[in-house]
Amino acid sequence: METEYILGVKINKVSVGELIGNMMECIRSGGKMNIFYMNVHTCSIASRDPLFKEILNRADIVFCDGIGVKIGAALAGVSIGERMTPPDWIGELCTTLISNGLSVFLLGDEEGVAARCAAVLKEKYPGLRVSGTHHGFFNKTGEENEEVISLINRLRPDILLVGFGMPLQEKWITANFDRLNPHVFLSVGALFRWISGDAKRAPAILASNGMEGVWRLFTQTSRVWKRYIVEVPVFLGRIMLARLSGRQKNSE
Repeated sequence: METEYILGVKINKVSVGELIGNMMECIRSGGKMNIFYMNVHTCSIASRDPLFKEILNRADIVFCDGIGVKIGAALAGVSIGERMTPPDWIGELCTTLISNGLSVFLLGDEEGVAARCAAVLKEKYPGLRVSGTHHGFFNKTGEENEEVISLINRLRPDILLVGFGMPLQEKWITANFDRLNPHVFLSVGALFRWISGDAKRAPAILASNGMEGVWRLFTQTSRVWKRYIVEVPVFLGRIMLARLSGRQKNSE
C-alpha cells in the first residue's frame, strides 16, 4: 500500500476493497490495527495540534474522506486513489462481516443514536452481529472510561467503530488501543447519525459527485460554515505555497 503525505500528514492510496481486505487479514491473523480518515478538517486540526498529527502519521491506514483532499492532492502532485467516505461503503463492510461471522461494536454520538444506527444496519443486513452499542458522551478518563472499556472487552467485538468527532475519536482510540481487545479500530465521525436518520445526508447525485459539503453548508450552516468557508481555501492555499517552495511533503 502506497503512502503519501499532504502538508506533512500521512495518507494511504487504498481502495475500499483493499481497506476491507486489510481489516479481514488483521482479524484472521489475530492482530490489531487502527484506521483513520483524512479530509480538509483533518489537515486543519493537524496543522495546530502536533499530537493529532503524530497520531495520524503513526496510524496503520489513513484514507481519503473528502473531495477537498482529492483536489489538494492533485495540486500537490500526489496520487491518493479514491475518495471513500464511510457511509458509502458501510454496507460492503457489513456484508463482509456477515460472510465471515464477525461482529462490530458501535461507540459514539448522543444517547440512542448508535443503537438506532445498529437497528437500521441489522434490518438492512440480516445476520449482522452487533455485539453492542454505547453513546459517546462519557468521561474519557477515570471510572466512566473504565466501564466502557470493560463493556467492549466483555462483548469481544472484532471491529470497533468510534464516532466521537475529530480529533477526540483518534486520540481516544490511540490512548486506549493497548487496553481494548477488538482487532480493528475505525474512526467514523458522524456515520451513526447518517445511518440512523438523525441527520439527513445529501441527495445521492450530490454525494456521488463530491458535493456533499455544499449540502452540509446550506443545511448545517452554523455547525460547518468554518470548515468550508475558511478551512478549504486556507488548505488549498497552503498546498500551493508549499508546492511552489518545494516543501509540500514536509510542510507544517
